[in-house]
Amino acid sequence: MRQPLPIANPAFKRHESFLVHQRFLYLKVSLALCAAALFAYFYDDPAGARSGNSLTGYSLGVLSALLILQLAWMGIRKRRYRSRLGTVRGWASAHVYLGLSLALIAGLHCAFQFGWNVHSLAYILLLLVIASGVYGTVVYGGTPAQITANRGLLTREAMIIELEQLNEQSLRVADAVNPEVHRRLLHSISHAHIGGGLRTQVFGPEAARFEEEAVSTVQFMASQIAGMEHAAQKAEQARGLMDLLAQRQDLAERINRDIRLHARMQVWLYLHVPLTCALLAAVIAHITSVFLYR
Repeated sequence: MRQPLPIANPAFKRHESFLVHQRFLYLKVSLALCAAALFAYFYDDPAGARSGNSLTGYSLGVLSALLILQLAWMGIRKRRYRSRLGTVRGWASAHVYLGLSLALIAGLHCAFQFGWNVHSLAYILLLLVIASGVYGTVVYGGTPAQITANRGLLTREAMIIELEQLNEQSLRVADAVNPEVHRRLLHSISHAHIGGGLRTQVFGPEAARFEEEAVSTVQFMASQIAGMEHAAQKAEQARGLMDLLAQRQDLAERINRDIRLHARMQVWLYLHVPLTCALLAAVIAHITSVFLYR
C-alpha cells in the first residue's frame, strides 16, 4: 500500500534574507518615513528660507538623531543573544532600510544647506557610514557562499598544510630529475608568498605573483621535458612533477582567494565602525552647538 507523503515540518523553512524580512516590512516603514518627511518639508512654509531652525527642521532633526541611535544600537543588539527585543534579522533589516532613509531625512532637516562647519561634517560622515553600510550589505550577501564554494570541504588551515605537503613532495621529485630543476623550484616556492598585509589581501597582488612564479616554473619544466626524450624515466618524473606543480598552483590560488574574500568582509568593519563612532561624536557636537549658539 502506498504510504502518504509526510507533512512538511514548518521548522524547515527556506532561508529568508534579512532584506525581505516580514515581506519588506522595514522598507515600507522607511518609505513611509521618507514620504512623511517630504510632506512636512514642502507643507511647511516658514517666514524665512527653510532651514534646520524651523519647527519642521527641529522635528526632522530629532527623528534623524533617533534613527542614528537605533542604527548604532544594532552593533550592541546583535551581540546580545538572550535579548528578546526583536530578532537579529529584523534589526539588520531595519538597520539597512532606515539607514538609507537617513540620507534624505537628515538632508531635509538642514534643508540641504551646507558649509564649512560641524553640521555639514555630521552629514558627510552620515553619508560615509551609509556608503560603507551598503558595501557591507553587498559583500556579506554573496561572499560567504563564494568562500564555501572555494574551500570545498577544507578549512584554510587544511589547505595550507596540503600546500606544504605538495611543496615537499615536489622538491623530492625535482631533486630526482636534476639539480637545476630543484634549484628553480626551490626559488619559486621561496618567492611565492601567501596572504600579506590588508591592502595585499584585499587586492590580491600576492596571488598574481604566485601565478607568475608558477607559470615561469612550468615553462622551465616544459623545456626540461623536451630535452629528456632520450631518458624515459627522467621525462616521466618531470611530467609527474608538472602535475604536482599544477595542483600546487591551484591550491595556492584557492588559499589566496579565501584570504582575499575574508579580507573584503573584514575591511568593512575597519570602515563602518570607526565612521559610526565619528558620526556619533559629530552629531553630539552638532546638537550641543545648536543649543549653545542658536
